[in-house]
Amino acid sequence: MAVAGLVFLGVACARDQEKECQEITDAISSQDFEKVTNLCDNLYERLPECSVKTLGELTLSYITLAFVGATTGDQAATERSMRRAVDCYDAAMDKNAGEATALWQKMSAESGSLGQSINPSDIVETFRQTLGEYDAHQAAMQNDSTAYSPVAAAAE
Repeated sequence: MAVAGLVFLGVACARDQEKECQEITDAISSQDFEKVTNLCDNLYERLPECSVKTLGELTLSYITLAFVGATTGDQAATERSMRRAVDCYDAAMDKNAGEATALWQKMSAESGSLGQSINPSDIVETFRQTLGEYDAHQAAMQNDSTAYSPVAAAAE
């Protein structure tokens, strides 16, 4: 009986996620990126509960938000969206690498049929590299600012 309850709960959860993903898709279509951000963040808070399909949708949504942030010059939103896209991608791969890989390939093929191929795996790897460089730069700046401080200079 408990197993049947868990299966029902899982199905209900999946339906809720599908509904939320559809809301995100609709908000992207209407270019309501504030709503997209809010809906994505709501699902992101429940990342471990998300299905591989939902994680794939979230990955693409955060990729979209990163591009919107870059287009509008909002560096903080771009960085945040890039980090979340990487997190969602990694969560999907951790949950079921085979299913996630098939999903990325399907998404890439479907986007290609729309005129511009979007390969989530390639984009996430670019994000990962860019974020690594950004973090290294931030760490270097932090080290430079602590290496020379007015207190240390006054003591010399």
